[in-house]
Amino acid sequence: MSLAERIYRLILRLYPGEHRRAFKEAMLQHARDLNQDAQQGGRLDVAKLSCSLVLDGFVNACREHWEGMMVANNGIKPTPWMSVLLASLPGLLIALSRRNFELLSPLLPILGYLYLGLFVIGLPIIWWRRRRFSVWALLPAGALVWFLTYRAGTGLAELANSLRILDLKWMGNWTGITIINFVLAVAFFVVLLRGQRVPGSVWLILGIMIFGNVLLAVFYSLVQYGAVQLSPGMFQYFTVSGIGPVEGLMLVAVGLLAARQHGVLALLVVIGGYSYMLLDSDYMSGSRLLEWPGLSAYLIAGAILFLVIVPITLLRAKTRLGRALAVFVPVVVFHVIRLSVPSLVLQQSLHMGPGDVIASLNILLSLILAWLLYSYIGDPARAAQPSHELATTLFPN
Repeated sequence: MSLAERIYRLILRLYPGEHRRAFKEAMLQHARDLNQDAQQGGRLDVAKLSCSLVLDGFVNACREHWEGMMVANNGIKPTPWMSVLLASLPGLLIALSRRNFELLSPLLPILGYLYLGLFVIGLPIIWWRRRRFSVWALLPAGALVWFLTYRAGTGLAELANSLRILDLKWMGNWTGITIINFVLAVAFFVVLLRGQRVPGSVWLILGIMIFGNVLLAVFYSLVQYGAVQLSPGMFQYFTVSGIGPVEGLMLVAVGLLAARQHGVLALLVVIGGYSYMLLDSDYMSGSRLLEWPGLSAYLIAGAILFLVIVPITLLRAKTRLGRALAVFVPVVVFHVIRLSVPSLVLQQSLHMGPGDVIASLNILLSLILAWLLYSYIGDPARAAQPSHELATTLFPN
């Protein structure tokens, strides 16, 4: 098998499954013909052909995915408005809690406890009767997963310190949280994807996330210590650096549980897991804006954009393209505003720290990874195939 054909076989994995099944052999034969012609010109022509195949294949694969979203699943049934309201209510409560509204202030705690009661008590009853996890609960479930991993990681750090397993400098709280997130991510990915062949696009995004952040962590270590070494700061970087990649991978892995039933709607698990950042004014604006009169309105707008508009538009979208736009347009706008508003308000030159930019990129890559993986898992053709025993038990057809 020629080098050009080997490369093209890898590129083919980036194409949609339907396109690959229909045109795989014809495309491979085309690559063989091109390689045969290139060999007559020598190694340089073969190298040029290989680079051309990689570039053209990647561009065409993206085009095929785009066209597939334009025409596929145009008959998607929107989620009922009651479920949409319940899904967007947590974000609305977070937004309203940012400002002291005299008329609403007494109602907010009541609504919060009622929602918590519905989630803790009503949701298990609904699941028991329907054997289906309600779509409105995906967003708060993601937030709950993050909170539980935070508490578990903190407890692990405190236990390690008390038992003197590691010194306090090494076993800080965020080191424990990173370990918990990493273990959960690996466990869910292995259990729920074991024996399955995931698309090449998933591996591509996953590789970009891991490779890019490892390089940045190495750069961090060189700047801080003058050498590459494993340190508490590195653990902190992978989880804390404005929402690290390990945290994102854990949320994507947990969302696999819901993806078999809800497909890309399981993105709400990831979005819900990231929603805690809207409670942190330092993440949204930095301490520099604490004296800004418009801070409350800015934080409210951010919460509404990320946690109210996204769930509503995602659940009410009628096409696959509509769902993609419903997620990525508001989230991209949210991060552009988060990175630009503080500098604009302070009337200084736009200065974005590496941690700020990396945080936004990690979140966007997590959502892209989730979209690709959940689309594959939630595909009706895939659902008809045998799945892992545990996943089948948790989510029977």
